[in-house]
Amino acid sequence: MTGSSQETRIKEYAKLLNNKIEDGDLLDFVTLEVKDRVLVYLNDDELDTKLERIVARIVSGVFTESLESKDGELAHNISSVSDNGQTVSYSDKVKSYLVSTDDSELFSGFSKLLAPYRRVNVATR
Repeated sequence: MTGSSQETRIKEYAKLLNNKIEDGDLLDFVTLEVKDRVLVYLNDDELDTKLERIVARIVSGVFTESLESKDGELAHNISSVSDNGQTVSYSDKVKSYLVSTDDSELFSGFSKLLAPYRRVNVATR
């Protein structure tokens, strides 16, 4: 997945915040999921560029909360490996974390930063 330039910037910011985050489908998924959830929370269709770093901090937090082991390293549980295709798949810990976490927990510490951008009482189409 190539993604938009905004998503690319968010992923780059997240990797700067946590150098243990690796490029790949998992990072793409988490970035899109967090971005979509922020947009729903804000009742908006587009993410303001001012919020990209905040979204990156949330993305980084998802990896930290769901994969960090007791020694502070990211615990990537490998679920499959293929040799010639050079493919490594990680367990669904991150996806499970996103599915089981509500927005108040996911945005913990970020709600106040997002609040000025939130559109309340917006009529839906």
